[in-house]
Amino acid sequence: MEPPGEGGDMAAALRAAKRALREELRQRLRALGAAEKQRQSRLLSRKVISHPKYQESKRIAIFLSMPDEIQTEEIIKDIFKQGKECFIPRYKPHSNHMDMLKLSSAEDISSLTLTSWNILQPSDDDSAREEALAGDNLTCKLPRMFQSKQPDLYLNPENMSRRECGKPGCSSTQGDERREGML
Repeated sequence: MEPPGEGGDMAAALRAAKRALREELRQRLRALGAAEKQRQSRLLSRKVISHPKYQESKRIAIFLSMPDEIQTEEIIKDIFKQGKECFIPRYKPHSNHMDMLKLSSAEDISSLTLTSWNILQPSDDDSAREEALAGDNLTCKLPRMFQSKQPDLYLNPENMSRRECGKPGCSSTQGDERREGML
């Protein structure tokens, strides 16, 4: 058992270390030229698309990339080409809440609203889209076979360039059941 306060100190140190690592990665990405960033995005997209977990997935949640991140357009186009379902985030203003809403096509991205954070997402009044995390399936303790509506795979461009355990998107929380479907 840990002495009181030690767990909180470790958690704070871990958050600070993750924040520093993310900032270092952002700086490295900003330093890349546009052509090199595009080349690396294509290479990583091909690796993701050929990965067995991606190939077997039917419902994929993917974050739309920001200009200083690995670009996800090629992956999104392939999701639709392969007949898979695609979900993207919608953040609630002044909240930690996020929905994963279904896109109908790669072209559907052009109909999305640009937020004050310069993030494309479905508008707040867009209630026609399927919500992949309805019922809080992400934190549900049922076995995955009973969570069929939840996406099979989560792709985040900020995490896709990390290689902490030798594969794209792997993070130190690899064993966390909420992340078992992350590449």
